[in-house]
Amino acid sequence: MVSTLTQAIGGALAGELAALAERVRAGVVRITNGRGAGSGTIWHEDGLIVTNYHVVPGERARVTLTDGREFPGAVVSNLPERDLAVIRIEARGLPALPVGDSTALRVGEIVMAVGHPLGVPGAATLGIYSGTGPIEGQERGGRHFREAILADIELRPGNSGGPLVNARGETIGINAMVMGPRTALAVPSATVVRLIGGRARRILGVRVEPIATPRALAARLGIAQEAALILVDVAADSPADRAGLLPGDIVLAVDGHAIEEPGDLAWGLSEAPDGTPVTIRIVRGGAPREVTVEAEVRAVATAA
Repeated sequence: MVSTLTQAIGGALAGELAALAERVRAGVVRITNGRGAGSGTIWHEDGLIVTNYHVVPGERARVTLTDGREFPGAVVSNLPERDLAVIRIEARGLPALPVGDSTALRVGEIVMAVGHPLGVPGAATLGIYSGTGPIEGQERGGRHFREAILADIELRPGNSGGPLVNARGETIGINAMVMGPRTALAVPSATVVRLIGGRARRILGVRVEPIATPRALAARLGIAQEAALILVDVAADSPADRAGLLPGDIVLAVDGHAIEEPGDLAWGLSEAPDGTPVTIRIVRGGAPREVTVEAEVRAVATAA
């Protein structure tokens, strides 16, 4: 009796998971850039596809749909520090996946990743949602994962850019990086929504380089921060220029969050609500000070 019931429950679950994978597969594309391949997630039915920046670091790519149709794709927006890129293809009526709320995820929820790992089309793998960042120390080739979904799931090369979905088939993340045999990172859907909506890219108008925090300075300020950023250049009439920032200023924090690498700065700016100035803590001439800056919101070009 128990065995029969267990088999019935197991059979029903297997059927539901297979149906889920079939629905999601339709919204996943294969992307080639001439040097490698990855996956992409159909975000809008009018040809908008989200993937990872490291999948399409250039301006063009080739997109193959599940039905075998191929299209040239143009990168219309990217956010390298979040490892995100948006591609547009000239197609309509595409099977876009519904977008879920990544902030509503609960630890222990079942998640599924679908992509084209190792050249296998539409492969699905199942896992568990473990939590959402900050994920410390995950700077990889300019990609920044201070806010990322952590999942206990098996991913392979080629999964990058494909969707991480919940049990309802809603995209709650874009698979980005394998951390271990069953540990992967994904960019939360909330971050993608900000990019698509044009709110994720905020510009100060500066060029920065990371530096080691001078020990004497750290001791005098009473901070344990080992690294910071130095302003190498400040563009004329930029938000930074108007706020009085100067080349040579050392940036320690944005709105109280320590800044130790370029990705930290981008992260701190993108987390501020639209129209809200940020407070940047700097050191100039050995003395700490705070500067209020209203960053420029750079529109994201997603139109054809």
